[in-house]
Parts: sequence; C-alpha cells; structure tokens
Amino acid sequence: MMTKKNLEIISSIGSVILLIIMFALSHMMRNSINQEYGFIVSLVVFILVMSVIGLKLNEMN
Repeated sequence: MMTKKNLEIISSIGSVILLIIMFALSHMMRNSINQEYGFIVSLVVFILVMSVIGLKLNEMN
C-alpha cells in the first residue's frame, strides 16, 4: 500500500506534467487569442486538479 507521502509526490509530479502538456498544446494553437485562452484554461485546470488532490489527501488517514 502506498503511503500518503508517496501519493502526494506522485500526484504533484503528475499535475506538473499535465500542466506542461497543456501549455505545449496551447502553444501549438495558431491564433494568438486562442493561445492566451489556452494558457488561462491550463492554469485553471491545474489549480482545480491540485485543489481536488489536496482535499482528497487531507481526507486520508
């Protein structure tokens, strides 16, 4: 069984990788306005994912 610390480390690394992938996809958009919205959406998704992970880890024993 994984400990809470291991889950926290893995989820943090996964979230950062997700953010990098979303930034790369946003950067590939041709229209600059779409790129800006893509970066904003990427940050919002990253914040939401980290918040949910933090809340779930807080509920663990």
